[in-house]
Amino acid sequence: MVCSMNAGLFGWGARLSAVFIVGGFLSVWPTGAHAQINPFHGYKGPTLSKEDLASARAAAARLLNEDQAQVGQSEDWAGPTSGNTGSISVQKAFQRQGMECRELRSEVHYKQASSKVLTLNVCRIKTGAWKLL
Repeated sequence: MVCSMNAGLFGWGARLSAVFIVGGFLSVWPTGAHAQINPFHGYKGPTLSKEDLASARAAAARLLNEDQAQVGQSEDWAGPTSGNTGSISVQKAFQRQGMECRELRSEVHYKQASSKVLTLNVCRIKTGAWKLL
């Protein structure tokens, strides 16, 4: 079953962005009430643009829409204007509560020469969409 690239994949728009934020790939939040509870307040490291996130989501969609994606298979992405690049690869296939699941490794290479690696677990729900665990 193939899921669409619209808002259904992972609930990608918000969910993958949130995962990158948790992984340290965030844009600086505005000050105010968030400053009191935001552990990343004042973060000055590299960030991903909206275009970078869209490219990463598209790479993950290509990988997950491949019904027979094998462990070790990967998809690369490149930010159209930022110079940031990355790859997403299948590390493990498993079942959880009757759902088809994948452990994905997301590696980001920032133009400034630093890198970040994040592991994501996703499962295909009954509707065919992939959701983060």
